[in-house]
Amino acid sequence: MVKIELALQHFGLPDNAGRLIEDCKDAGDEIGARPVGRGDIPQFEPADGRVCWHVLNAVTQQIFHGRPPVFCEWGSGLGLIAMLASLSGMRSTGIEIEEELFDLAREFSQQHGIPATFINGSIYPADNPAPLIDYKNIDLFFAYPWPNQIAQMTDLFSQVAASGSVLVFYHGGPNCRVLKL
Repeated sequence: MVKIELALQHFGLPDNAGRLIEDCKDAGDEIGARPVGRGDIPQFEPADGRVCWHVLNAVTQQIFHGRPPVFCEWGSGLGLIAMLASLSGMRSTGIEIEEELFDLAREFSQQHGIPATFINGSIYPADNPAPLIDYKNIDLFFAYPWPNQIAQMTDLFSQVAASGSVLVFYHGGPNCRVLKL
C-alpha cells in the first residue's frame, strides 16, 4: 500500500450539488442539535461537501486519469459524498449502519434525482449474514473515520479491495489521506 499525494484544485460546483450540500447541512445540523438519548445518532459528524467535491474530482483526474471510478463510501451518513460522487460521473454506493441516516440518504437521492445506491448495514463483511457488496469491483473507497477507526478501516481495505484500488480518508477541512493498493 502506498500513500498518494493529492494536489487539491478548484473544480466548479454544479448548482444541483450546491443545493444538495445545503439540504444535507440543514439535516445534519438538525440531527446534531438533538438532545442526547432522544433518537440521537452516535458520533454524527458530516463532511464538508464542497471540499469533498474537489477531493473526488482531483482523485478522478490525478489517479484515474479522468476515468470516473466505481465509488463506495464507508459510513455514508446522509449520503452526501456518495451523491456528489454520482454527480461527478461515478457509479456510486454508500454503506451506512444507522437506519435513520440510510433512510434520509435514500430520500435525498430521490428528492434530488441523483442515481446513487445506498445499503443499510455494516462495512465489515463479518458483521453481515450475506455479502452486501463485492468490494473487488470498487475502484475508489471513501471514509470520514474517527481516529480509532483508521487502523481497522486500513486493514479492511487491504483485505477486501482489488490491486490498484484507492482509499481516501477525509479528516475534516481540507485534510485527507489517499492510499493505493
